[in-house]
Amino acid sequence: MARTVHLPALALAVVGVGTLLVGVSAQGTQVVAKASTEPALRKVDFNRDVLPILSEHCFRCHGPDAAAVAAGLRLDKFETATADRGGYRAISPGDTAGSRLLKRVGAEDEAMRMPPMDSGVAPLSKEQIETIRLWIESGAEYRKHWAFVAPTEVARPTVSDPTWPRQELDFFVMSRLDAAGLKPEPEADKWTLARRASLTLTGLPPSTEELEAFLSDSSPDAYEKFVDRLLASPRYGEHQARYWLDAVRYGDTHGLHLDNERIVWPYRDWVVRALNDDLPFDQFTVWQVAGDLLRKPTTDQLVATGFIRMNPTTAEGGAIEEEFLVKNTFDRTDTFSTVFLGLTMGCAKCHDHKYDPVTQKEYYALYGYFNSTTDAPLDGNALSPAPAIRAPSKEQERILVGWQSELLSLENEVDRRAALKWLREERVEPAKFSAWEVSGPYSAADFEKAFVTAFEPETDPSKAQWRDAGIEMGKLRAGIIGKDNSAAYVRGTVTAPIEQEIELRLGSDDGIRLWVNGALVHDNKVLRPLAADADKFKVKLKKGVNTLLFKVVNSGGGDGISIAHSDPRAERIERVFATTQKPAMSPAEYREMSSAYLDFGPATPASGRYQDVRKMIAQLEASLPMTLIAQEMDKPRPVRLLSRGEYDQPKDVVERGVPAVLGALPKYAPNNRLGLAQWLVSESNPLFGRVFVNRVWQQHFGSPIVPSAENFGIQGEYPSDPDLLDHLALSFKQKGWSMKELHKTIVTSATFRQGSAVSADKLEKDPENLLVSRGPRYRLDAEVVRDVALFVSGTLVEKMGGRGVNTYQPTGLWEAVGYPTSNTSKFVQSTGESLYRRSLYLFWKRTSPPPTMSVFDAPTREACIVNRSRTNTPLQALVVMNGPQFVEAARNMAQRVYLARPDTPSRLDYAFTLATGRAPSQPERDIVRGVYERQLEEFAANTDNSMKLLAVGESKRDETIPPAVHAAWTMVCNMILNLDEVVTQH
Repeated sequence: MARTVHLPALALAVVGVGTLLVGVSAQGTQVVAKASTEPALRKVDFNRDVLPILSEHCFRCHGPDAAAVAAGLRLDKFETATADRGGYRAISPGDTAGSRLLKRVGAEDEAMRMPPMDSGVAPLSKEQIETIRLWIESGAEYRKHWAFVAPTEVARPTVSDPTWPRQELDFFVMSRLDAAGLKPEPEADKWTLARRASLTLTGLPPSTEELEAFLSDSSPDAYEKFVDRLLASPRYGEHQARYWLDAVRYGDTHGLHLDNERIVWPYRDWVVRALNDDLPFDQFTVWQVAGDLLRKPTTDQLVATGFIRMNPTTAEGGAIEEEFLVKNTFDRTDTFSTVFLGLTMGCAKCHDHKYDPVTQKEYYALYGYFNSTTDAPLDGNALSPAPAIRAPSKEQERILVGWQSELLSLENEVDRRAALKWLREERVEPAKFSAWEVSGPYSAADFEKAFVTAFEPETDPSKAQWRDAGIEMGKLRAGIIGKDNSAAYVRGTVTAPIEQEIELRLGSDDGIRLWVNGALVHDNKVLRPLAADADKFKVKLKKGVNTLLFKVVNSGGGDGISIAHSDPRAERIERVFATTQKPAMSPAEYREMSSAYLDFGPATPASGRYQDVRKMIAQLEASLPMTLIAQEMDKPRPVRLLSRGEYDQPKDVVERGVPAVLGALPKYAPNNRLGLAQWLVSESNPLFGRVFVNRVWQQHFGSPIVPSAENFGIQGEYPSDPDLLDHLALSFKQKGWSMKELHKTIVTSATFRQGSAVSADKLEKDPENLLVSRGPRYRLDAEVVRDVALFVSGTLVEKMGGRGVNTYQPTGLWEAVGYPTSNTSKFVQSTGESLYRRSLYLFWKRTSPPPTMSVFDAPTREACIVNRSRTNTPLQALVVMNGPQFVEAARNMAQRVYLARPDTPSRLDYAFTLATGRAPSQPERDIVRGVYERQLEEFAANTDNSMKLLAVGESKRDETIPPAVHAAWTMVCNMILNLDEVVTQH
């Protein structure tokens, strides 16, 4: 579809009084401009009119990418574009005849014309050439790209009807309408406003009770109060969160290869809470980018850093750690720039950006902020690849704090002399492990042979080649084999001060064997992903040195090992004993000594209570979900510019920093992710507020102010109203970055309250409603389509949070894309209330997202998306008409309608109002009643068909309703749920 924008080329033409110019730009975009009341030339604006032409047609060869500049000519800078080039200038300000650029772009000879025929870039149109000519004639002024200049507030525009605006933003909208010769639409009726506001703020229509209360409220501020109630509802955060989850590419699986499940849903639930609590957007941002670097970060601040961990990951066999470290960091850098800056910086990973003033060096300077987290490049296919923490709810956290306070009181009451005496008597020197070595890989024809074959490290270890294994006790070590159907051996020693028994905890991908002092003590032929502590068993050690030899056998895909041992009592006593040998113990060390004494010392009432509380804490913590977090390395990794973005072609070292065109870190900011976050929300960043308010505007009206919401750069589209965008961005900041206040300002505006009817004149002048000459009208997003059906049927379960659920979907989808060894290889449908929860809580398998969501254009969440596409396909209608979730919803809606009203006319009105938010007209009543009567006749004649229809879905039906009647009403409700009005915001 054509898109309406400010006119770059045609705006320069001389036009007559009251005429309208309509044309198509070189980009295929419909352009519309209202002529002035007097014949005149419209002033050329460099950012709006000229820069898009240069960017589209010239910058590929003559732009910011200094390494690829043709003929040494850069047209992105005034100094280079106007420089003397040996007796001529590409651009000679004020002198069109002396400007070689004009001659070349308008040359009749194709061999001389720019851009060249073989460049892949279209030639300039006559209108575009005229634009360039007039610009040069007027002085060829260059200006910094509008998005890279800090927003400034402009005076309130004068409008034709100053009584129409309700918010400051309305003056800007009406000013544009005045210029286009358009009038706003009359305010929509209360039925429409209630449904529109409820859907855009909460993703659900108003309940009948909410609607009736609003309709009966005749006070002047009835609508504002209604909006306040919507903003205060928990539904608000659940709905708004999904826009953010698209942007940060939230998923419940790793996203690559096995696409195993990984637990990060506490991040999703934190986003919902933060939005419901109206956490200021600057804090909302800082916590996600650098919450782990804040002083004494809270659990919520750590959970928020799950943003850093959202990139797809893998542990595929043959994957190279160094390569995936780079890939992961690229992903994080590019997502950061899109989400918070609205820029496509990924172009600069291989060379200087060809359009925006971002060099390759600056890209890697930004990349450096995301290059030093402690998570491994390969995830080991683990459920919670480190670093990860437990994520308690607020109530659970309150309980834990209370118990911790009780423990502290008991520790402070301990007699320290008695504890020290006991410690010295109980201490036994623990067993000590050596460093680990690895040998291999050793390959075989298949997994079975690789497991049973005795390779050289078993038969003659002195002849095997050994190297450092890089294994740390208690940590996962992926990639020690690197081949399918192959084995590797890991060896080391453990020195025991006395003969003793210890517990070993092993993890392996896949099978594992262990010899202690030459004797086989553990043998587990298994196919599984790498996870810590998968095998636990005890081994006996002799006094002195004991040899350990592990054999790890990989069937296919990723591989690895983890080794840990456990003697909690001895380890803890040894650790505490070491602190007692210091000249002075700290208060924390005294408390740790007291804690060990209460756990392992003489039995007393105090020690009994202490151990009971510790057990309660352990049990509660064990029930808490894990979630992935960010954690910074003690010493940052050095960053090198990578030639062509290739991980194995490093060049010069690059210091961390932000692109110069966007300012610099504040003087007080550390040069790490925290400093980056502080810069992001600072005065020096011109994009932060603009980018977010643009997406919020898009959410409410269907189209953003900057149509290319993902790209505010030079290749992006010019704002339909730059002054409105800046006003919203500045107001957002001035009001404390309150997201709820921003939403309220927009949805209570006169602009938002307009009716959505459209005249032929408006369709011609404002086809995509970028001028907002009418109220919003667009197809609802996937989640809302499903949630509305569940809501009006009365089956929606509004339980918040928790692990994702699996609702109805066709069989075989997961199996078609899954590996047998993946823990998401087979789809297991949820049962009970889980089938009817909001779509926000659907389990999101990235390689096979919920199909209903995909049909209605939801993204896969493998990459950052800030602007969903909207299609209109027959498959969408088929899903709503025939999908089990929707047929069951229609059945339950029919049951609700039948039981709530006493007769057919009132039931018909109730069903229509439930779904559309308004009463039906008389012609609509007649149509629906006709459908009901025909369906009743058909189902009464065929009881089997009635029962088949009523059997769809897991929920039980009320058997007091006659089957034919219930089936007929089901078909009526199914038809109503398929109305355009029901699946459309209007």
